[in-house]
Amino acid sequence: MRNLLKQKLAKRIVQWLLLAVVILYVITGFGITEYRTVEHLTFGLLSKPLSFNIHNNLIIPFIILVGLHIYQRIRKASEV
Repeated sequence: MRNLLKQKLAKRIVQWLLLAVVILYVITGFGITEYRTVEHLTFGLLSKPLSFNIHNNLIIPFIILVGLHIYQRIRKASEV
C-alpha cells in the first residue's frame, strides 16, 4: 500500500513538472519570436536573450521528464 502511494506521488510530480516545462517552452518560444509582446506582458522581465537562454536550457529537463513519464506508463501497463 505504501509503495503504491509513493508511485502515485512520483507520477503526479512528474506530470506537474512536465506540464510546467512545456508551458515554459511555449512562453519562451513566444519570447523569442514575439519578443516585443512578451516583454510588454511580463513587464520587461522576459527579454529576447533571456527567453532564448531558458528555451535552450529546457531541453535536458524536458527529455528526462518525458522519459520518466513514458517509463511510468510502461511500468503501469506491464503490472496489469
